[in-house]
Amino acid sequence: LARIMAAGACVRSRLGRSPRFLSTPSEGSGGEESGEIRAGRPREEDMKPWQKWINYDSKYKEEDDELNRLRHYFYYVNSKGQLFRARLNSDHLEGEIREERFKNRFFSNLTRNTDSPQYLPTYNFLSINLYDNYFCRYACSPVVFTDLDKDTLTFGASLLAPFDAEKLKYCETTGALYHPVEIPKSKAEIYGVLSSGIAEALVESIEVAEDGSYNLKWEGDSIPITSEERVEP
Repeated sequence: LARIMAAGACVRSRLGRSPRFLSTPSEGSGGEESGEIRAGRPREEDMKPWQKWINYDSKYKEEDDELNRLRHYFYYVNSKGQLFRARLNSDHLEGEIREERFKNRFFSNLTRNTDSPQYLPTYNFLSINLYDNYFCRYACSPVVFTDLDKDTLTFGASLLAPFDAEKLKYCETTGALYHPVEIPKSKAEIYGVLSSGIAEALVESIEVAEDGSYNLKWEGDSIPITSEERVEP
């Protein structure tokens, strides 16, 4: 049970090796691959309204400048559920995002990144807000449940999700407990990780069976906890 109590210490890194990022083809470029980010000018007929305000001829061509033109931004969620601005190809984290409205908007739009493979596998989740694309990497899961009140879990700043003890999963690799959540707006199902505080509270109600499996005593029932070598969000 000591491993479950340390669930919040899950540090399975999503930094990894920086993947090879592909340039965004510009008109007439032929779409050749390179190791640099380039926000190429779309064809006039393909331009979205916000792209008409972008100065594609600007002399500023640093990676951050090009990403800003693409409206691609990067974030990191640690094992405590804290949200940080991140930088592409860097382990450096900027300040923690504490503003509640932004956090709730960020987490309520989370979905799997299927549209920008150039950022995989490091940034395999994405939150889309209007024209902004917030790519997300994480320690254990992009969703961390920070409170459990009776049958309700809290994540983000104040987003709520129903708790179902029968859906708990134990990760043998990290010792963390996971629980699924349907993201409010994207409707994606993601396995979020329970914070160390929730895990410590649940440990008092967890029994170890003779075969080494875990059972949770919950509302008068003894519920087996599914155990998997690795739980993917």
